[in-house]
Amino acid sequence: MQIKLDDLQAFVAVSEFGGFARAADELNITQSALSRRIKKLEEALGARLLDRTTRRVSVSMVGQEFLPEAQRIVEEFNKSLSDIRDLIQVRTGTVSVASNMTLADTLLPEVIAKFKAEGPNVRVRLSVSSSPGALERVLRREAELAIAQFGEGHPDLDFEPLFEDRFVLISHRDHPLAGASNLTWQDVAQHNFIKMRAGSGTANLLERSLGDKIRFLSGDLEVGHFNALLGFVGHNLGVSAVPTLVQLKRLDLALVATPISDPVISRSLGVVTYKGRSLSPAGELLRRISREVLGRAVPELLAGVKHETD
Repeated sequence: MQIKLDDLQAFVAVSEFGGFARAADELNITQSALSRRIKKLEEALGARLLDRTTRRVSVSMVGQEFLPEAQRIVEEFNKSLSDIRDLIQVRTGTVSVASNMTLADTLLPEVIAKFKAEGPNVRVRLSVSSSPGALERVLRREAELAIAQFGEGHPDLDFEPLFEDRFVLISHRDHPLAGASNLTWQDVAQHNFIKMRAGSGTANLLERSLGDKIRFLSGDLEVGHFNALLGFVGHNLGVSAVPTLVQLKRLDLALVATPISDPVISRSLGVVTYKGRSLSPAGELLRRISREVLGRAVPELLAGVKHETD
């Protein structure tokens, strides 16, 4: 026995509107087409569902028993269809995103604010960690996408770079290197260097970029977060290297940022997704807004950040 949804909708419509004319108008079909659907349903069930006379149509006893179930099926289908349309039009749903700490503290709030303006009823689940941790959440499919530093990458991940964030020396304003011209990493090696925790995105990038030179950066302090690093530098316990973006949350006026060269080091930040896996409509919207905010506005913003040597 094969029963089609169209046939159930026809039976429910005739039952609720009390006749073929109004039901046919509601379904936007002819009365003869409506009659054929009712007939197919009755044949499939092996029972008469409607009693017809020349003047009226009524639901048979079998039809009265069957009607609540038919209504439930039709209502559930209509609700599912409505839910899918809401998802496609980004009216409902949930998007899970991972981010590194710096972006979460600085630029991501603007991204999420614009996202919520376009999808006010969409729930956002944000997890904040190091960049390697954010990528791991995408790999485990705990996050639909990540906005972070890609680092060495992963064969199962796709990366869309949005902007480059150059590293600068951060020091106390009374430190000898504060505002130095033509500062190089060799110059930095002569001073106590506060390191980020081994395995962090920053530590990994500096190690790859500096190669053998990394061993010249010596110090007795290692921290796991930029906030702690800035605090130690603010007390003139050493110097360190941070992305320019970190300056956006620098509150201590005693801190000075100075460009470093030989080599110039920058990190690439952008959107990370699982290779070959399509995003939900909400995920696509978040990626588009990330492009607009991070890919267009941020490069200009970072270019305008004042360094001590400017």
